Amino acid sequence: MENINTKKIAVIIVNWNGLKFLEDCLKSIYKQTYTNFEVYFIDNGSVDDSVDFVINNFSKVRVIKLEKNTGFAKGNNVGIQKAFMDQEIKYIFTLNNDTKIDKDCLFKLVSAIEVSPELGMVAPKMKFFYEDNLLDSIGVLISLSGGGANRGYKEHDLGQYDLSTNIFGVCAGAALYRRTALEDVVYNNEFFDNSFFAYYEDLDLNWRLKLRKWNATACPEAIVYHIHSATGGHHTPFKSYYVNRNRYFLIIKNLPFRYLVLAIILTPYRYLKLLNSMFVKKSGTSYELKKNSSSIKPFLIVFKGFGSLFYNILPLLRKRYFIQRGRTVSLKEVKGWFIKYAANNNKYDL
Repeated sequence: MENINTKKIAVIIVNWNGLKFLEDCLKSIYKQTYTNFEVYFIDNGSVDDSVDFVINNFSKVRVIKLEKNTGFAKGNNVGIQKAFMDQEIKYIFTLNNDTKIDKDCLFKLVSAIEVSPELGMVAPKMKFFYEDNLLDSIGVLISLSGGGANRGYKEHDLGQYDLSTNIFGVCAGAALYRRTALEDVVYNNEFFDNSFFAYYEDLDLNWRLKLRKWNATACPEAIVYHIHSATGGHHTPFKSYYVNRNRYFLIIKNLPFRYLVLAIILTPYRYLKLLNSMFVKKSGTSYELKKNSSSIKPFLIVFKGFGSLFYNILPLLRKRYFIQRGRTVSLKEVKGWFIKYAANNNKYDL
């Protein structure tokens, strides 16, 4: 195998008021055994001292300061666009600011993706930062309704995922992407879809890559520790709104027509399950959201999402035309994904 250390990586970190996480995150990057990388730090209009901290303590980091919070999707795009000005960059490693990575993480990820030129993305083994016996994600799973779930989420790490294997896609909280794969699916100079703002933008990118025959693999030897939802929060109206709305954005853009129809048909059933979790089971994300805000909040979030969907429908249909026209996989292959990479329905919620 060619010396993989010749393949330059751009590490993209999007930050919004994440000062308290940055020392652990950046120190872990600069302890890597793989040394051929540049770090791009995109600050989304933070009002804490994040930017000054990075400039004063990590002088090698390339800081890009944005005037306002543009979202996780656009923040990553700004970083990737800047990185791709360097023709030596062959891989993009997106990394949340609330993480730290094992010293061999980049080496293991590049070793995994170099196995095949058809691999467009690799997922490390993400563990919970404070409970490192629990898994956070080692790839993502999909649902016929258009939802997604982290593979292995909140399972005890007993080695059950310690074999490298094909997966549907990756969680962008920590993921390695091949440059040529990203360039193959770029739309209007966007790799992640800016309109998603946050949440499901990585699942959307997974779909677009898969529809162009780019494969994904898990690399359990590459370890990342993640606090999880440290920026967006748990069971918040902010997160619930974008997860709910962006599911519609995703299915309209990416699902072949028969599966788009099926996802729409399954939507009432999905909402019935949410109502059951809120008022009967009294458990799950929707119940926690109702408990932490008000009984009417989940319903307001759903209707607000419909409003945004109707407002964005024309650009979504244009994106759909672009994606479906460029699809290079068969419907039989898509059907197989829903079987092979099926999400357990209790792993995701509004």
